[in-house]
Amino acid sequence: MNGHLSFEDGWKILEHGIVKCSKILEDCPGARPTVDEYMKYYDCAYRMAVQKDQYCQEMYNGYKKTLEDCVRAMALPHLMHKRDDCFLRELVKMWSNYCSMVRFTTGFFAYLDRCFVAHRKLPSLEDTAATSFFSPVFSYFNNEISDVLLTLIRQERDGCNVDMDLLMGITRGICRSEVKTMLRSAVIQDTYLYYSRKTFEWIAQYPLQDYLAKVQETMEKETKRLIHYLCIFEDESSDLCLKVVSAPLMQAYESYMKEKHIGGQVLLQTYKNVEEDLLDRCSRLTIDSGSNNNSLSHME
Repeated sequence: MNGHLSFEDGWKILEHGIVKCSKILEDCPGARPTVDEYMKYYDCAYRMAVQKDQYCQEMYNGYKKTLEDCVRAMALPHLMHKRDDCFLRELVKMWSNYCSMVRFTTGFFAYLDRCFVAHRKLPSLEDTAATSFFSPVFSYFNNEISDVLLTLIRQERDGCNVDMDLLMGITRGICRSEVKTMLRSAVIQDTYLYYSRKTFEWIAQYPLQDYLAKVQETMEKETKRLIHYLCIFEDESSDLCLKVVSAPLMQAYESYMKEKHIGGQVLLQTYKNVEEDLLDRCSRLTIDSGSNNNSLSHME
């Protein structure tokens, strides 16, 4: 190609390449580009990025919109009328196929990603692709995807066998997208409600010293869970656990202490005893301590 390439003419070529690759979503044969096709799309995107009148921002925006259109047209229909495990497995299949598709399409725009996107400090094309998938999915199936993920997290927390590869594959994809705040809010709220209910069971089951040790052990485990499920750093996870794990457990127990008229001196001595005991416990504590849940080893 010689001379100036207009955005309209160039984008027709690139859009054709993206749409061709989108057929990977439905496992269509011949959806993968040939070497010659791949180089044609790459050369087109490169030229549109380096010519005097470049179209980097237009390509970036067009890439995101075209992927969203492909997801709405080809992925969402497969999720319709599905619930629970069937919904999750179809979602995992669509996401896996989509990731295969994106490996090709991001390659077409490799120069754009490496230069324009990095220079402007924009979300990478892979992160943008994740948003283009999960944004329409959450728009149409917010309740379904939230329910199925929270159910799996609760099952894992309760010691049930859970397919961690399946669960983590979806949560990590969501965390790369702009809808990660929706997952974060759902997980935080559900965790708070879970331990608000759990406290009444534990109050009846454990004496004070063991209860406080249980709180500390739970804090350790939930800190690691949130790190993995929400893809956050340890400091942030610890702060969240203070609000959604420790707070409901300790507030309920403080109310219990007042109800039972247990004095502050007794509480102080108990805390001292627990502190000494926890120093030894915490040094040996792992995510799966006290549990037979093999799925947690996936997180370590």
